[in-house]
Parts: sequence; structure tokens; C-alpha cells
Amino acid sequence: MRRILMVIQIGLFLLALGTPVFAGNQGGTFTLDPFTGFYTFDSAQQLDARSYYGLRAGYNFTKHLGFEAMFGYVPTETNSLANADRDVSVYRYGLDALYHFNPDSNLVLFVEAGLGATQTDNPSGMSDHSRGMFDYGVGLKYFIADTVALRGDVKQAMFSDGGDYRTNTEYTVGLTFLLGAEKKAVARTASIVPEVICTSPDSGVTGVAVKRNITATFNEEMAGSTITPSTFTVKHGTTPVAGKVTVAGTMATFNPESDLEKGATYTATIATGVKDLAGNALADSYIWSFTTVPVPKIVPAVLITLEDSHFDFDSAALTENGKTILNYNAKLLKEHPKMKIRIAGYASASGTKEYNQKLSERRATSVKNYLVQEGGIAQDRLSIIGYGDTRPAEYEPVPSDIYSEAAKANMRVLFEVIVK
Repeated sequence: MRRILMVIQIGLFLLALGTPVFAGNQGGTFTLDPFTGFYTFDSAQQLDARSYYGLRAGYNFTKHLGFEAMFGYVPTETNSLANADRDVSVYRYGLDALYHFNPDSNLVLFVEAGLGATQTDNPSGMSDHSRGMFDYGVGLKYFIADTVALRGDVKQAMFSDGGDYRTNTEYTVGLTFLLGAEKKAVARTASIVPEVICTSPDSGVTGVAVKRNITATFNEEMAGSTITPSTFTVKHGTTPVAGKVTVAGTMATFNPESDLEKGATYTATIATGVKDLAGNALADSYIWSFTTVPVPKIVPAVLITLEDSHFDFDSAALTENGKTILNYNAKLLKEHPKMKIRIAGYASASGTKEYNQKLSERRATSVKNYLVQEGGIAQDRLSIIGYGDTRPAEYEPVPSDIYSEAAKANMRVLFEVIVK
């Protein structure tokens, strides 16, 4: 009999090594546990330790807590010489509570305790009797499929005999079958690879509002803990956009902390680190880009033109005629306090480019200073720029002729109203 028990144990061990691993104990399931093992008796019972066979049946109220009833049979012998027939049958009954510590793992540790009884049956020479007992023990379940686990128990039963406490010990191995268990997500979705099936905004879209969220929708429900600001990113060039990420079912949403920039192209990325509920990862990073609404164009409108005659010859100093024109325009600027002006200086083609550039800048600066100091216009409403001889109003066939009509037309300062 011991050889048979050893063969069964080795077979179960080899089955565990060659079978894919699943997890774990489930609530709301019935259990059925055929088992075999070895049973030892307290020496005072004068019974030999023998092989042990039986069946357990129970119910898991939760994935942690379950109850089970059991029946076992021990074909043993008495070592008392007072018996003519030494064969004894011992029947074991019990009701136990089980607590599973890590029910979601493929290897589940549990403890058990309960009440039981044994009944001995001897054809002749030994009186039959029943005995109540309290038992407790520990065990392991190793799930080799969604609804099947290898199981091993070590239990000790305590009972009173003539005022003394006695103990029996049992060692069992067997199989646990979960009846009415749901299929695990691993088995159901193992062949599904998560993919991004659409985004908002779509890739390549322009004119995207600066106040909006960015979303990605997957082909299945995703594990929210894997989709974070480090795996769902939005960047403007190489600059990350600060924001929060939320996940609801199949949709992940990036919520920027502030408005996006106008006229900017952004790149969003879902990294390969994101996973579905079964632990399957996105095969490749998903990247898409979009462009926000364009920045409004600044259209310059010419308000006045100061010609070369409004400055001293080859100088940035204003003539009296130039000052009169600026006084009038200072009044106009005060009547329109929201108007902003860009003062642009230009030069003719005579002279070096460096000299012409500086002259155009000095004349524009001179006009600005006059409007601020004499006209009372706020500095932040005025800006200057010098173009030198790079933007002539007319072509100068003879650059050295500083008195030509073309040269006079090119030596100027323009007031440009900035219209948004």
C-alpha cells in the first residue's frame, strides 16, 4: 500500500511540473477533494499507522474563507495480542473551516480547524467505539488550472481518553476541484494583445483647441495602474506637458494642467509599458501628433511717414517740421489708448550697410524718445526696429546720388499700427 501511495505522490508532482500555472482560490464555489495519505494513531490506541483514503466536499464563501465536510477510511491493525482478529477499520468524519492567506496566487497557503470524530470497527476481539476530537492543521493548494489544484495537508487531532489528552496525525495529498468557478481573465484574454484603436484629437489634425483633453481608446479594458504620466505623455518638441492621467475602462485621458500654446505641434505617446487586465503589454509605443489653432496674424498698418526732410541732414535729430507731425500723432495716440505702434526706420542705399543700419535704428529711437518725453505716451505702447537699406521703397540706380527722388523715398521712418 505504501508503494501505491508513493506512486500517486510522484505522479502528482510530475503533473505539477508539466502543467501551466494559473491562479487561484475563488469565492462562491463548491469544492470536491479526493485524497490519499498516511494516518498515525496515538500509541495508547494500539493501532498501526496505515494508508488513509477519503473525500472532502465544501463551499468557499469568499476567496479567503471556506468550510468543508470530510470522510476518511483507514484500514489498519491492532498491535494488541488480546485480539484474535487484528484487522481494524477506522472511519474518520469531520467539519472544518479553512482560511486562505493568498487566494489570488497559484500557490495558496491555508490553515484549517474544526471538529471531527473517529469510529473503529473490529470483527472480533476489540470493542467498537466512537470518539470525538478537535483537529487543526496547515495546507497548500497549487493551482494547475483555473479549477484544479494539487493539495497537501498536515493535520493533528486532539481527543480525551480516560482524562488524558491523545493526538492522532494525518498527512494527505490530493486534488481540489472548484465547481461553479468563473474562468480567469488570463485564460480568456491570453490571445488578445492591447491596441490603441483611436485617439482624440486624431493624428495629423490641425486647428485643435488649446483648452482640451487628449484621449486614447484601446480595444479592451486596461489596467489603470500602468497608464500614468510616465507612460502617457504629451510633449511640445522635447518639452513635456504637465498634466494628470485618468483611466476609465478602455479610455485613457490626459488632462493638461494649463492651456496648450497656439500654433504649436504636440506629440502624444502611449508607451509599451501599459497593460491590460490580463497583464498583456502594448506591443509597440503608439505615437501621434496634432497642431493647435494658429496664432493670430499681426497686420501692420502705416499711420504716418516721417521723411528724410523731417530730420537734420545725415542725423537722427528731428526738425521742427518733424516735431509738429509727432505732436499731432501723440494727440491721436492719446485718443486711442489701446493702440500700439511699431516705429520702423529705413535708410537709402548710400553708405555702408553697417552705417545705414545704425542710422535707421537711431532715427526710430529718436522718434520713440520724443513721443515718450514730449508726447506723454507710455513706453510699453511703442516698439522700434531698424531695417537699414534692406527694404527700399524704390530702386536706386545710382546709390551715391543722395538727392535722387528714390533716395529721398527710402530715407524714412514709418509708424505702423499693430492690429491683432
